[in-house]
Amino acid sequence: MVIGIDIRPLIERQLTGVGYYIYETLVNLFELDRQNQYKLFYNSFKIPPSVLVEHLAKFNNVELRVFKKPSKILNFGLVFFNRPYLDKLIGGCDLFWFPNLNFWSVSPGCRTIINVHDLSFKKLPWVCSGKMRLWHHLVRPEQKIRQAEKIFTISQNTKNDLITSYCLPVAKIEAVYPGPVAGPFSAIPTEPLPLPANYLLYIGTLEPRKNIEGVIQAFALLERADLHLVIAGARGWLYKKIYSLARQTKVSERIIFLNYVSHASRQYLYQNARALVWPSFYEGFGFPPLEAMACGCPVITSANSSIPEAAGRAALLVDPYNVNEIKEAISLIISDDRLRESLVHQGYEQVKKFSWSKSAGEIKQIFDQLKPA
Repeated sequence: MVIGIDIRPLIERQLTGVGYYIYETLVNLFELDRQNQYKLFYNSFKIPPSVLVEHLAKFNNVELRVFKKPSKILNFGLVFFNRPYLDKLIGGCDLFWFPNLNFWSVSPGCRTIINVHDLSFKKLPWVCSGKMRLWHHLVRPEQKIRQAEKIFTISQNTKNDLITSYCLPVAKIEAVYPGPVAGPFSAIPTEPLPLPANYLLYIGTLEPRKNIEGVIQAFALLERADLHLVIAGARGWLYKKIYSLARQTKVSERIIFLNYVSHASRQYLYQNARALVWPSFYEGFGFPPLEAMACGCPVITSANSSIPEAAGRAALLVDPYNVNEIKEAISLIISDDRLRESLVHQGYEQVKKFSWSKSAGEIKQIFDQLKPA
């Protein structure tokens, strides 16, 4: 079977969770499956393929198919004319997999699978910028969801959200858990990090959905002059409000912003933090809690959406809307060494439940079920 895969998120200079999800999934899928033929699609006018893309192309049954036009031109045609057919651009395929919500169109008869990582745009529209709301309007998620033959989610919670939001049949959706992106396999940072000796960690994009303001407010309530807060992540929508709040607190000199950090540096941050504080308002899975556990870092996170599926009983779960509850969880985790040790041990056990090779095996099994007769 010939399978097309949209890898446009891998062209981004700064990969987010979705980009890492696609890369890790494909590496494990290609190592497992040597029978099917894979055509990896992306468009690029000037940008050369990244190191990650070049690595994927080294597998014998994998080839790159590049559409050498800017995204604006490609997306304009897809939005207003439903052209070009992406399966035709790659020379034909039996099945096209879109691992992230994006602009696409395929010819009649081409079977499709899409990933829906979360429904934040529908469940919490206030966390989406005007630009992002326009993007979703143009992409037309509901149309794509109904058009696809199968839908992959990375949590049971998102599967349930899809069923209730769009009245979809249960059999159309497959919840396939991912693995942890970071792990204890590279402890040396790729770049110097200005870290204090004793710090709490938040890691992820700086945007309203992540509730970084709640983390800062909870940290400001702590009476621990020796403790710092390290916030690492790319600047997202309304990031200036987060910076402004940090400056206004009485603990501003103990709040450190690192911006986007590399894969290896992220692992270093986890391994040296007192705890990860990650009380997001809504997630389709939530990689950082699982990554932290893989690196021996105790976790405070939210008791909502899909996050308990990833964290299990190996984290302190809090109400993200309750700053005092977040503060009490931090106080508990930094003062109780026995609790910290227990969470670290439980975290290692929780991580064992998730595996990229297992995820790839489940995806291949679904591909095989869709083989042409």
